[in-house]
Amino acid sequence: MSYKLGINVPVGHPKMKADEAIVYAKRAGFDSVFLGWSYQNYRIEGAIEAAKKENLIVQSIHAPFNRINTLWEACEVTDIALAEQIACVRVCARVGVPLMVIHPYIGFVNHSPNEFGLENFGKVIREAEKLGVKLAFENVEGEEYLTAIMKEFGSSPNVGFCWDTGHELCYNRGKDMMALYGDKLFGTHFDDNVGVTGEDITYLDDLHLLPFDGIADWKGIMDRIRRHNYNGILTFELTVVNKPDKHTHDEYAKLAPEDFYGLAYERAARVAEL
Repeated sequence: MSYKLGINVPVGHPKMKADEAIVYAKRAGFDSVFLGWSYQNYRIEGAIEAAKKENLIVQSIHAPFNRINTLWEACEVTDIALAEQIACVRVCARVGVPLMVIHPYIGFVNHSPNEFGLENFGKVIREAEKLGVKLAFENVEGEEYLTAIMKEFGSSPNVGFCWDTGHELCYNRGKDMMALYGDKLFGTHFDDNVGVTGEDITYLDDLHLLPFDGIADWKGIMDRIRRHNYNGILTFELTVVNKPDKHTHDEYAKLAPEDFYGLAYERAARVAEL
């Protein structure tokens, strides 16, 4: 099977705008991009127009996640966080992007999904159903929250799974997340990782390395993709930026943007051929 290949834009290059990164992605050979979104300062329409100009598919928009945990924990910003998610659904509908990637949770302390949170996520899901936008819930820290959402809402045709292969190696300690949710796979965030590096899992373990620069079993990953008959875009989520006090991305940072995107495409194509 021949897969279309996608990548996030930008990939952390300082001061690079998404429309500039889109040109690099196209020149490298990618078929698709996905965009991040911030309620306050992201002009998504400009990036959409840049992608159209380059004949690139906009595979998804990644919803804001910095305060997504407050949907489960009532506080002074819960209503703001909920409004952000609903606004992102509406942006997807308005600009014609069919998929929104959403984190079920952020953080490592709590492990107690609750009815308050399910009620809030239900509001986001109902808006997505009304507007014809699909929601792909990502495997991140706090796996219990993904489990709760998929158990409560997984029967909706608008609710599915975004598989992050790097997160699986650290946040999920190598558990086969596709065995749990592969039949509802809406999209991927392919990236490599080196697993858990300390006694406790932290965000510092989430590296988003290029494929084959970590310990991921890419043949096994593609076997699982085919086992679940996924024929959508293989989307890669990568970065040139080190986590604090780490040097895993030093060589990436030395590359000119066009060279990094070119290398990313070579690795992506290598994965797709497995």
